[in-house]
This record gives sequence, C-alpha cells and structure tokens, in this order.
Amino acid sequence: MKSRAAVFLGVLFLGGLVYFAGDLIANNASFFAPPGPWKRMTVYLTMHSAWTSSDYPLPEVGAQDYMGVPAKVREDILAGIKHFGSWKVVSDTGSLPGSPEILEIFVPGNFWRSSEHLTLTMISDKYGIHLMAKSDSTALHADFGATRNTILRLFHAIENQIAIHPPV
Repeated sequence: MKSRAAVFLGVLFLGGLVYFAGDLIANNASFFAPPGPWKRMTVYLTMHSAWTSSDYPLPEVGAQDYMGVPAKVREDILAGIKHFGSWKVVSDTGSLPGSPEILEIFVPGNFWRSSEHLTLTMISDKYGIHLMAKSDSTALHADFGATRNTILRLFHAIENQIAIHPPV
C-alpha cells in the first residue's frame, strides 16, 4: 500500500514539475539575463502583473518610443493589437491633443495562463508616440511571467507592423 502512495505522490510531483516548467517555457521566461536567475525566479513565482515603468524588476520590460507621424504610429499600434485575433479592445479614450490616449485590452486566457487586462497609455508629440503598458492577470496568483510575455509580444508585433508600414 505504501508503494502505491509513493508512486501516486511521485506522479503528482512530476506532473506539477512538468506543468511549472511548461508554463515558464510557454512564457519565454529568461533565467540568466540580468538581474540574474534568483531575482527572475522571484518575479516569476510571486507576481501576477507587469508594467513598463522603471520600478519593474526586469529590465527588458520598458516603455517604448515609436518615431514617426503620430497618427500612422497609432495605426501600427492598433494593427499590432489586431495581430492577436482573440485580443479585444474594451475601451479607447481616443487621441485628444495634449492628453494621453488610454486603451484597455482584454487578453483571453488558455490552458497555460489566465486572462489579462492590458492597459496601454500612448503619449503623442510631434516626433511620435511614447507607449507605456501594464498587464494584470485576472488570477491573483503568480503567473510565471505571462504578463511580462504579453507586453513583450505586443511590442514585437508593433515593431513588425512598423517594419512593414513605416510611419513616415
């Protein structure tokens, strides 16, 4: 009887380890980049949100500056969002002169991750758009880097749009 319990606990432990590793791999978790593996694992195992201000502990998640005609840059940002077919823009304040535009986006979950609320703040000037992002998981437990990955994937999609349709 003890051996069945040990096998069951072993399978349960191995399944949890596989799920944990799969989650980190699915979220493109980086381990050895600065600030180091200990700090990164602490972030992945304790946080359920990511943001682009300087107080976020991982340096690759930072605000982006997209240069070009602001209206065309905005089109590229919206096309980057549309690249993810399941993402839905829930709220858009529109671009008003002198005030930041705020987009609220719903990012649905899947097997590996919970759904997220992504907030984009776009500040326009004559040179382009300064884009800040904040992503919050709807689950109030560690997301294993999913919100960080959402922001980085969005920035990559926007950069692809800008490469295809330069905003000049």
